[in-house]
Order: sequence, then structure tokens, then C-alpha cells
Amino acid sequence: MQNYIVQKTRLGILFWITIIYTLSAQKRIDSLAISEDFRIFENILKKGHPSIYEYIDKDSLDYLFTTTKESFTNEFSDIEAYKKMLQITNTIKDGHLLLFAPNTIKTNQYYFPLILKIINTELYTDTDDFGIPTGSKIHQINGRKVVKILEKLKKYAPADGYNLTKKYRDIELKFGLFYAYEYGIERQFNITYITPDGEEKITTLEAESFVKVKLRNTRRNSYFAKYHKQENGFDFFNSYIGNKDPFVYYKEGLNTAILVVNSFGGDIRIFKSKLIKIFKEINKKKIRHLIVDVRNNDGGFRPNAVHLFSFITNNTFRQITSEYVATLTVPEREHVTRTFLNEKQFLTDKFKNHPIYDGWKLTFDDMQAIMVPDKNRFNGKVYVLISGTTFSAGSTFALNAKNDPNITLIGEETGGGYHFFNGEFPVYYEFPNSKIVMIMSMEKIDNYTEDKTIPKGSGVPPDKHIMLSVEDLIKGKDVQLDYILKLIRG
Repeated sequence: MQNYIVQKTRLGILFWITIIYTLSAQKRIDSLAISEDFRIFENILKKGHPSIYEYIDKDSLDYLFTTTKESFTNEFSDIEAYKKMLQITNTIKDGHLLLFAPNTIKTNQYYFPLILKIINTELYTDTDDFGIPTGSKIHQINGRKVVKILEKLKKYAPADGYNLTKKYRDIELKFGLFYAYEYGIERQFNITYITPDGEEKITTLEAESFVKVKLRNTRRNSYFAKYHKQENGFDFFNSYIGNKDPFVYYKEGLNTAILVVNSFGGDIRIFKSKLIKIFKEINKKKIRHLIVDVRNNDGGFRPNAVHLFSFITNNTFRQITSEYVATLTVPEREHVTRTFLNEKQFLTDKFKNHPIYDGWKLTFDDMQAIMVPDKNRFNGKVYVLISGTTFSAGSTFALNAKNDPNITLIGEETGGGYHFFNGEFPVYYEFPNSKIVMIMSMEKIDNYTEDKTIPKGSGVPPDKHIMLSVEDLIKGKDVQLDYILKLIRG
């Protein structure tokens, strides 16, 4: 009982220290300034966002904007403004609609120290640091229950539609950052946890620098270095997880190749030339089974996804059925910091001859001509591994695999939308008073789908759901890859 009182007293003192520190770290903004930022924010979304009313009707969104603006007072901070904007973008449910907080909460030196994994909506330790065993279930942090923490942190992780897998993968990777946004800077963390043996314990951990936490992140059990018999987690991370070039390794006894593609970014011609080299090698070895791992692929350039799929299919294929924009001009142009493409060429020249009642829409795909099997394609059995991190062009590639009856999709629902997503023309904004940064993609892309029964707001579902268990996490076992290798063994 005495320990409980001491812990409660410590938490109370820590709470007030946190409040004082957080307030001193945040920038105060008067109501006129924040109202101006919200006027710009609202105008950008209502004029330029291509799917703003897919998940919320106009009247409801107008009401949300009105009540939000009425809540502004003279005692308002930039971080509070950031949270208000997130409440609105979350209702739009667009994984490509990104908000970045102003740089006033400094997490560089005071970062939550534990490396965590979300399994079945619960938080578990993903390393064995600080004497806490891997697979320990976190129950409370500074007196806050984990279930409530996770619910509050969801708004910081955008996702397409009602998808949760991407939110959870983002939260577990950026937990310390999102936690600081929600609760402010905290220098100590009182952790209540349950060990894998069922013993409940309490420990107090000091905040660490972001650099230290980032280095320990490379040793996650869920990166599966142990499964691959790699002793150095840092080297394994660089070679397997952080590697953005496509690479292949082999299970010789199973006549199986495993092609890892962690990104569709990079030069399109170089990416294609690397694929040609890889598939010539695979075919020369007379490999019968191919596993394509895109679990860590959060997107890039669509042509790279098209080229990869052309190497694993025997059929012509489709990716999209239409492209739509709500306007041919970038709204609030004076607050744009950059775009990656020429506005006139991409918006005006591409769409001007295709007007519809509420915007402009193309009903053909200018990349359709290259969606044919490559002459160096693989002709054996293909499996594709996906996860909640699989997003944007990565998710589009997964959908192609889902549409192909000869390919088996394994893992968890992708973070990218099944029926449609936004992308292609990202515009970067900075709001003048709060310095909040927003990225909005101006094009809505409708996907080509074979299975029309998948509910709206879903990611691409696997053919076989294989989820990581706590026991798998503790052992460092790649249960999804292992499932496929067992199928191949028969």
C-alpha cells in the first residue's frame, strides 16, 4: 500500500512538471492568427481535396469546421492547433493527407525509451532493454492505461478509409513522437507491465535521446534477425529492412527465391534494370517458387510497381479505372512550399479536356500499354507477403496480386485502400502562423478490382491472414514467411 502511495505521489509531481515544461515549449497563438490558418486549411481542403466527402457528408464536415473555429481562445498553442486540424483530417480518412507538427516540442533529448510492438491492439516490448523481457505486455504509462493511449494516438497516423493496420504499424514505429504530441514532454516514465511469465512489475525509466532509441529500434525482434540466423541486429537492419534496392536471397533446399522490395522509389530505369538482372538470375537457377516480400514497402513510383508485377504474371493486367481532380489549379498557392511536378502539365494539360459536373476525370490509364508480362518473367509459383506498412504504390502492387488467381497473398491487410486512394500530385503547404506543414495529394485514383465484395474503406486483404503472436515475437519467428516455406515443403 505504501509503495502504491509513493508511486501515485511521484506520478502527481511528474504530471505538474510535465505541464510546466510542455507549456513553456509550445508557441502561443492568438485567436485571429489561428483563425487565419484554419481559413486557409479549410479552403485548401474544400477546393482541392479529391475525395473530401467519401467518408463524411458536407453538412457534417461544415459543422465540424464551425465548432472547431468557435473553440479558439486567446490562450491557444500551435500544438493544440495541430491536434484540432488532425481531428478534421481524420474524418476525411486519406492516408496521403499528412500533417506535421510545428517544431516546438523538442523530442530529441526526451524520447520514450521502449521499443514496442502492437499485437491484437495491445502493446508489447519488442526488445529486452532495461531488464524488461521481450514480449512483456505494457499495462500503464505514467498512470495512463494503454488502451486509452492507443485510442488517442490513432489520430496521428493517417490511413486510407477505416484501415487500422497502417495506424498500428505507424504508432509502434513512432510511439515516442506521437506520445509527446499528445501528452507533452515527459522526462520519466512509470511503466506497469506484465512479463511473459505473468508477473506484474513496475519500473521507472528515464527519457532517452531520439538517437539512442533509433539505434535500439534496429534490434527489434519483429525484424526477425534471429529467424535469419543473423547475430548483429544493426547489420541485419541495414541489409534487409533499411535496404531500398530490390534484392534476392535463396532457400536452396526448397528451390525457392525470396525477393525483397522495400520501396518503389528511385529512378525508374535503374529499378527496371535491377529487376531484369534479378529475374535472369532466378530463371538461370531454375527456381520453382518465388516469394515477393513487400511488407515494408510504403510506396514510391507507380511505374516501378507495374514493372515488378510484369515479372511475376503470365497475363495482361490493369491497375486503375479512373483518375479524378476537383480543380485544375492549386488552391492557396501563396502558401505552397513545393510540388514535385509541373502544375500546368499535370493538372491543366492532363485533365482540361475531360470535365465532369464536379471536376475533371480520366477514364483510361496511360500506362496500360506496359501492363504485359515481361519476356524475363518468372513462370513458377508466386507468393506475395504484405502488411499494414504496405502502402500507396506498394498497396497497388498487392492489389494486382490479389486480382491474379495464380498468386497467393499472405500476411495482414495493407495500409493502402482497396477500392481507391489519393496520390500522384502532392502539394506541400506551410500555414503562416502556426507553421504546421500539410501535404495534400490532389488526385483520386479508382483501382481496378476483381472482387467487388470487399467493404469500402478496407485495405487490400490477404488470401490467407497470418498474424504475429506474442510467442512468435518472443522467439523472433517470421511466422508469415515460415507459413509459406511450410506450404512449399508440403
